Amino acid sequence: MNLVRKWLFRFVLVVIFVVTLLAASDNSQQVPLRFLDYQSPEWPISWWMLTAFVLGVLLGVVFNTWSNARLRMNVRRATREVEQVGQALDKTKAESVPAIQN
Repeated sequence: MNLVRKWLFRFVLVVIFVVTLLAASDNSQQVPLRFLDYQSPEWPISWWMLTAFVLGVLLGVVFNTWSNARLRMNVRRATREVEQVGQALDKTKAESVPAIQN
């Protein structure tokens, strides 16, 4: 099974490489980007697409890390509260058991 997975992964990488190579060769026209009064340097369209993809991946990783850190902090806080309630419940049970036996 590992052998099939390894070869499938390699095949997918080759397909991605070929598609990227075709996209880069088809989009080699130099274009500047304009936003309000700002005009960027002229780059091939493929470079702009690659830059947008990389920035999207990086922003996704940053936002995912931030979201996961916040969720983990909430889980830790909830776990501490559950432990405190459990300890209080155990203490209450321990105090009530001798009273019932007497």
